[in-house]
Amino acid sequence: MVASVHPPNDARIFAKEAKTLVDAGHRVTVLTMASGDYSPDYGIEFVVLPRPKNRFKRVLSARKIFEAAIALDADLYIIHDPEILRIGRWLGRKGKPYIYDAHEPYPDFIAEKAWVPKPFKGVMKKIVAAEEMRGAKMSSGIIAAMRENADRLAPANKPTIVLHNYPRIDAVPERLPEKENAIIYVGVVMGVRFGVEMLKMAEHLAPGAALDGWKLQILGHVWSPKYLAKCRIAAGKHLGKDYLYFPERFVPYADAMRTVERARVGLSFIVPTKKYNQCLSSKVFDYMSKGTIPITTWLDAYDGILSESDGPIFVPHGQENRVVDIISDLIKDETAMAQRAETCMRAAREKFNWEKDAKIFPEFIEKIYKGKS
Repeated sequence: MVASVHPPNDARIFAKEAKTLVDAGHRVTVLTMASGDYSPDYGIEFVVLPRPKNRFKRVLSARKIFEAAIALDADLYIIHDPEILRIGRWLGRKGKPYIYDAHEPYPDFIAEKAWVPKPFKGVMKKIVAAEEMRGAKMSSGIIAAMRENADRLAPANKPTIVLHNYPRIDAVPERLPEKENAIIYVGVVMGVRFGVEMLKMAEHLAPGAALDGWKLQILGHVWSPKYLAKCRIAAGKHLGKDYLYFPERFVPYADAMRTVERARVGLSFIVPTKKYNQCLSSKVFDYMSKGTIPITTWLDAYDGILSESDGPIFVPHGQENRVVDIISDLIKDETAMAQRAETCMRAAREKFNWEKDAKIFPEFIEKIYKGKS
């Protein structure tokens, strides 16, 4: 497993893909850039290079990652970040096959980063798309975290599987966990994800308000210092109150999931732009696995995959401000609310789990290796 942006304990790389391959009898090493020490875990080794102070130095560190990858002398490499796909080409020259794991619709995602000047976003998208396609074409196979990625990279004409970023089945409790009157959001706090609007909800949780006795938890780093200032203004006098928890920082996945398990409702609002409308929100399935009822913007990506019969509540874009009324209606019938939460868990246990998708993963890896050996 080779990455530059993703941390060693990334949920998809470590907890899902690496563990699945170890369970199938393979030796796995995770090579990435980070700070701190990481000891072997679950039979998985870690090679951690110093993380550069900024993204430009990180991109220029590809040669160091390549040298560390070659030193491992692995039979097969899985590359997880498009900025280091050129490492795959260098590995190819050494007779080493690699697979590209496309986590996100990267051309759009990277082009829309705050650090890309607006006049250059279109050019950046084309550059990333060209580099990604070049790396995909030279790979031995492709793993896609969603259908959109598989479709986008289909012109590479490589063996491809879709492994959705669903939670592991062992993350689903046997019984509905004990719940608090809490509403949670986990993820990057940003404009397209209604960061400001979620924080404004705090006024409805204040003493005497519609959701008095409830608390709001917003877990995740904030998109930019400028947006953080807007968030603080939106939260206003409610910052620091016991009904609003807003740490303004990244919370490790395992810690976040422990908090999700205690919450009754999980939020996943998003502006359905072209890039987001085709992306399944993994946090929706994480919420469901813990019996936390998702209230989420409807996206075309859910069509044919997820419906309200599986437990979540969908709102059309433009009606996200109905969330307080939706929660108020939910809590009028505790029995029905508990049944919906249990439906979420059952759907995660039966349909939306990593193991169901990943049954074909080890076999796919082995076929790729045998085809190149």
